[in-house]
Amino acid sequence: MLRSRLISALTAALLMACGFAPTAPAFSPRTEVSQLLSLQKTRLDVAAPVARSKWNSHAPIDDPAREQAILDDVGARAQQLGLDAQWARGFFQDQFDAGKIVQRDLHRQWKLEQRPPFANPPDLAREVRPVLDRLTPELLAALARLNDRWCEPDVAGALDELAPQILGADYAPAVQEKATQALRCRQ
Repeated sequence: MLRSRLISALTAALLMACGFAPTAPAFSPRTEVSQLLSLQKTRLDVAAPVARSKWNSHAPIDDPAREQAILDDVGARAQQLGLDAQWARGFFQDQFDAGKIVQRDLHRQWKLEQRPPFANPPDLAREVRPVLDRLTPELLAALARLNDRWCEPDVAGALDELAPQILGADYAPAVQEKATQALRCRQ
């Protein structure tokens, strides 16, 4: 193993000495937008288990203290990645709001159905928050790769084309719009 790493390092050094620098993969708007939307969908997919847990516990859908803590963390991390902290906070607030649309819709439906409590709802602290905590830096990294490109035709076109495909099968237009609001070109 050490030998193969040494050979790889020596090969890379030799190529660089000869003027052959390794190149970064080319930026692909469609791939980058698809990855971002997939992460957003994964985050939205957490809204239903959260709704079930809150249905059983009668906890409010809104959790301003937790949101504020996350937004403060997002702002600090965003700056480290070269993102506008206020914009990144707005993007994440939109994700919270999109998730709350899903939760409120489910709670309305369950109230009409007079739904009893769910058997074995997820534990928010142990099962759900770790997923959300993992997604936050992944979303920030995806946003950083697309930073300041929202008005480029290829990026805007990919967003218009892919958002309904990736989010549309499972989420209403209001949820899609809220989740992608900050990504739209604003000149």
